[in-house]
Amino acid sequence: MNIENIVKNTIKNTDNAGGVKIDDLLQADFLTDDIKERIFEFWKNELDNYIDTYARKSPDVNANKGMFKCSLETWEACVTDIGRNYFYKNRYLLDKKKIAAQGGTAYRDDLLLIGLELYEYYCKKYRKQFFIYDCCVFLHISKDTIYKLNSLHTDLLKKAHTAQEASYRSALASGRNNVTATAILLNHDYNYTRTTEIIHSSDRIKSADTLPVLKIDDITTNESKRSSENM
Repeated sequence: MNIENIVKNTIKNTDNAGGVKIDDLLQADFLTDDIKERIFEFWKNELDNYIDTYARKSPDVNANKGMFKCSLETWEACVTDIGRNYFYKNRYLLDKKKIAAQGGTAYRDDLLLIGLELYEYYCKKYRKQFFIYDCCVFLHISKDTIYKLNSLHTDLLKKAHTAQEASYRSALASGRNNVTATAILLNHDYNYTRTTEIIHSSDRIKSADTLPVLKIDDITTNESKRSSENM
């Protein structure tokens, strides 16, 4: 599938980031909230069309129903294409000024954050699990980049973990994924057995009439005892 042709057709029908060239926005020294929103919407407008087309043309058994119904494997294949043929080829995430001055490869953390938010948006839209690894593939960056030990990348990693954990919990609560597998992932990645105990056993659930009842007199007596002990 040729993403370049799809993107070019989309650009023709897209307000060029509010009348400003996308490259100019990406190279701004400081990204205001307005610029961030324009960049997000520009990327989203281009990729919406691509994802829908990718789903329909895929061999997935639910291809005719769109990405929402397609398998996680189809979504991950689409994510891989986006990373390779959109973000990487267009060099959207690179810090071009830093590269010009120092050489090598450098990314702008503020642009990576926008990309992360876009990936999270699509995971929610199509009800797909948020995975940090897949987010890296979506942006076509290595996991080493996201784990770099500087304050901005650390902030990026924290946001990624927050989104991933929230996605696990949402999948567990909605039952859209295998409950046991999701619980295992929560335990493995976020140590839930020590912080949040997940119990499905019916004998642990007590009805209201079996619970002890505290009377006002009992509370008053207990408070009096504490007061006398503290004197």
